[in-house]
Amino acid sequence: MEKSNSYRKISVCRLCESKDLSSLINLGRIPLGNNLQEKENLAFEAESFPLEVNRCNRCNHFQLSIAVDPKKLYKTNYTYLSRIGRSFVDHLNKYAEWAYKKFSLNDNSLVIDIGSNDGTCLKQFKNLGCKVVGIDPATKPAKLAIKEGIPTIIDFCNVNAVKEIIKRYGKADLITSHNALAHIDNFDYVFKNIFDLLKNDGYFIFEIGYFRNVLIKKCFDTIYHEHIDYHHANPLFKYMSSIGFQIIDFNTNEIQGGTLRITAKKTKDNIANNNVKKFLDNEKNSILYENDFLNNWEYKVNLLMKDFGKKIKKFKSEGAKIAGYGAPTKSSLLLSLANLSKNEISFIFEDNELKVGKYLPKLAIPIISSEEFKDNHPDVIIIFAWNFYNEIVKSIKKRVSKPVSCIVPLPEIKVIEIE
Repeated sequence: MEKSNSYRKISVCRLCESKDLSSLINLGRIPLGNNLQEKENLAFEAESFPLEVNRCNRCNHFQLSIAVDPKKLYKTNYTYLSRIGRSFVDHLNKYAEWAYKKFSLNDNSLVIDIGSNDGTCLKQFKNLGCKVVGIDPATKPAKLAIKEGIPTIIDFCNVNAVKEIIKRYGKADLITSHNALAHIDNFDYVFKNIFDLLKNDGYFIFEIGYFRNVLIKKCFDTIYHEHIDYHHANPLFKYMSSIGFQIIDFNTNEIQGGTLRITAKKTKDNIANNNVKKFLDNEKNSILYENDFLNNWEYKVNLLMKDFGKKIKKFKSEGAKIAGYGAPTKSSLLLSLANLSKNEISFIFEDNELKVGKYLPKLAIPIISSEEFKDNHPDVIIIFAWNFYNEIVKSIKKRVSKPVSCIVPLPEIKVIEIE
């Protein structure tokens, strides 16, 4: 990997090590979406990094062309909290209840969450009676988890963290992860650590953004520097089988814009069952392997963002006061591609207390509490956190004192009037 400042170029496939890579989409230089700043001048000075997705022409895995230093991504200004989205919390609670019953967990079972964040998922396993441990390098969310009684190793899933957990708690009956394993810098190293941390015949279940859904819905805003990999089933099946996991199920759900759940077992028997074979075959006949579709995807994304930018600028030219709602990582990408700035967007409302009072990197748009809505009543709201659309619209409806136009940028641009 070629080094350059705070990132390095990825020149081989992270799953099969092929050097035969080609560009799927190049989004230019984009600031780190979570690198929120305390001061406006520091926000303007924030670094930007290349954001491009490459395709492996051997195994069809998709991945970024560079890897930003993980310490820069997670050890500084990482402020995402799992608990903020009600629908995601409900999803994690239902998942924990399902896993508890499905795999006959009990009071002696140890559940480990990789990328445990603020402990939302483990909290439900703990309520069910399991022993729990989290691993997460992001200091602020991890400290919130510890404060609420969820033991958490504030580190990456490295050999030292694995040894510490085994020494203090033993090996895991279940290892779980949600939207974290597309983020890891050294993929092979972490997956082998997870294998070592798991008991024989233990289960490893993880959820990741499903790139098939991203392509179909043009949800390109899930592409950002934290997400190094853009997974689908076939390359993962080959890789995980090679290190000793048996894949026993693939399934999908609509949370976070479309998610793939992989259920694996640490066992010597790695023969695929009929359901897994059917899923893999179906995927091979999808747009994930259609060259014409993939070659035109970047053009479609650029067209959509050009239209989005035009709509916002038209509202501004008509004298509208425009705000955003939600400052997720994706907001920086959407604004950059649509060529929008604080000239158009006055501020962004946010429910996450760790983000309030800060500024978006590079664009320096201020983030204010959603509790300040009435004092800063906008005419137009861009719902950046569109994957929580229903919750946000309910919140806006409770606060409006005059008509507001709400714009949802993806999967297709739509405008909803709220009175």
